[in-house]
Amino acid sequence: MMPLFSLPRHAAKAAAPAARAAAVGSNSFNGVSCRQYNFASTEYKKAFGGLPIADGVKLRQDTIAYLDSFDAQTWYSDPVTTVVNGSKLSGGASESTIDAFNYENGTIVMATDAEVDAIIAHMKAFKPQRDYRDAVRKVEAELFEKFPAQLIGNQAVDFRKQDGVTEIEESVQANLVERRLNDQLLADEDAGRIKICRAPAYVGCVSNFSNFLDLSRKTLRNIELGVPAVVLSRSNTTQHMYRWTQMLVELMAKHGVDPGLVTYASCSLANQQKIMAACPEGAMYITSSRQVAEDVRAFHGNVMSSTGGPNTLVAARMTKEISDAVQLSAMIENSGQCTALRHACVGGATEADMKAMFENAPTISSPQDALRNGAFAGVFDNTHPGPFKAVDGYTIAGEHSNIAYRIGDELPPDGVNEMWRQTYVDMTSPKDFGSDEQVSELAGWLVRNQPISLAMNTVGGDFGYARKLFEQTGQVVYTVGQEGNPALTCQARPQEGEIFGEFPVRRDLQKFTRYPVFVPSPTAAYNCHYDEAYLASKEGGPVPAGMEYAAPLLNSVLSAEVRGFCVLVMEYLSDACGVNRGDGKNTGGPDRTTIWGLQRPPMDGQDTVLRCAADTSFDELAPTLVPFYVTNAGSSVRVSVDPANSALVTALAELDVTVVAQSDAEFEATAASESLYNVIRPEALADNNNTSSLEQFPMVGQFVSLYFPMGHIKVRYVRT
Repeated sequence: MMPLFSLPRHAAKAAAPAARAAAVGSNSFNGVSCRQYNFASTEYKKAFGGLPIADGVKLRQDTIAYLDSFDAQTWYSDPVTTVVNGSKLSGGASESTIDAFNYENGTIVMATDAEVDAIIAHMKAFKPQRDYRDAVRKVEAELFEKFPAQLIGNQAVDFRKQDGVTEIEESVQANLVERRLNDQLLADEDAGRIKICRAPAYVGCVSNFSNFLDLSRKTLRNIELGVPAVVLSRSNTTQHMYRWTQMLVELMAKHGVDPGLVTYASCSLANQQKIMAACPEGAMYITSSRQVAEDVRAFHGNVMSSTGGPNTLVAARMTKEISDAVQLSAMIENSGQCTALRHACVGGATEADMKAMFENAPTISSPQDALRNGAFAGVFDNTHPGPFKAVDGYTIAGEHSNIAYRIGDELPPDGVNEMWRQTYVDMTSPKDFGSDEQVSELAGWLVRNQPISLAMNTVGGDFGYARKLFEQTGQVVYTVGQEGNPALTCQARPQEGEIFGEFPVRRDLQKFTRYPVFVPSPTAAYNCHYDEAYLASKEGGPVPAGMEYAAPLLNSVLSAEVRGFCVLVMEYLSDACGVNRGDGKNTGGPDRTTIWGLQRPPMDGQDTVLRCAADTSFDELAPTLVPFYVTNAGSSVRVSVDPANSALVTALAELDVTVVAQSDAEFEATAASESLYNVIRPEALADNNNTSSLEQFPMVGQFVSLYFPMGHIKVRYVRT
């Protein structure tokens, strides 16, 4: 069977029909120049390793001390307010702020119309330098060395986070990896190959992981490359990200960083939309629900969103350790972790199993209690309870009315509500667990709903069903467990090769994001493009060794820039395809077997269809066709062409590409009736953003991520 991790087409042909292990052997670089910082490239892999290990015990002690002395009144006396160029703008009306559970916890001053105009004027007038790395990294070092207790503590108060220590421990490691990737990105700009867009980056903060995702990835990594950041206030939990903005601005002044690089916009949604509309070329980075991401993408096209998904745990049968794994995965951070479980599929699970699972579910009273006890997966008790809405069809579990479950032999409906911060579990109890039909049905549900994480628990060393699910799906995070070491949904350490991302359903990706966002990656790369002269310089190739068969495809491309981009994609895939190994043994992580890389689309019989209109040119199609044409994903793609476009039909037939001539009506009927993995329509060909134009091309790593899954799979072994 063909391997799931994508291989160059020639290597795939040579490997098949050999065993899987042989087929996914070592990457061959073939003498191709490195594609720096792009996912899974040779230079990307060099960014891992040699990571610092934080003192978790001290972090925990210092945070408890900070929380014990925390003065809640300061969030009233020093309200959230707009900050522009290092100065506060506080002329607007005051409103109350609320925490994650809707309790009032401070005050915010909303920007006036004049202050919003001042934000826009500053964004338009500010001319950043290209490189602030030295000074910004001094700011970062001081922030994480001297003030981590404040970062963790403020988040604990605002979000009710139980374990912010682990986030900081992992952030200081992942930040170093991403700084190295940023160095590579800037070096490419220095060499004249790419152009980094330095329009403002809009930071849509997430409440549960703000110290890494927002402060570090979206803000520090952007401003050190001269991309100004505009941090947007939230309707809840806005206090703790304002507090890190305050600390950041103060340290920027201390270390001589231009204050114009960071703006805090304390304003309504309508005014946030006004700000973004004023600089539409700026990228919006948001981590949110799919509905929020879709709403944002509707008014601001340049959105890089990370969305959730119904994380799923699978096991052949219910045991005590599987019950505990479901409970912990579902309850982590009061169901406030992006990888928290929403769905489980356990053979033969019963109502009695579910009742026992949550009968004595752990509870906590405060984040301080959780930190003192090393807890991270309790529901808050009646001292400061979280929100809970009873939903018809679910059974309320345990003594507290904030846990609910539903059990049956059918899979949950597509688009099941994730019930954020509420512990809801849908338990599927198939009677024929492990049969081809059951695995195929579950795999189809996973493809249609795209959880972030899939945990697969095996028995007796039999990985059979887990392998089938791996081959037939396209998740980012896979974990395989065994007796004595069960897999949870809430496990990933991206700094050690356990690549992380929150992707929408592939077929609907354009509704939510311009590109899928994965960690680690250089954030500014999502809003870059190649220099036209550099692309033209690549038009003559040569193509990577072993891809000579692709020369006729390149010869059919008229534009020098398009041909050069196609060569870059080929070079990248020749370098990046194959299996890579992660390693956490020397950086404080668990000793588990991790492999990561690009994946081919699911091997479930669902094709990707590239649709070409009557006027679609070969130049428009070629870049999107190349990733399939030169890898083992070619067997899962077909091109649908309007019959009026006879020249394109002929050109594709000569390249031995599967092509179907279809009118618009015939194509729409196919799209509606077939289970297709992805449908790329004419306006999305080439770059997914400029529609009918080809003047700008994104980084090849971002480009390929539009069509291929990526991520990691890890195995939790019981060491003897």
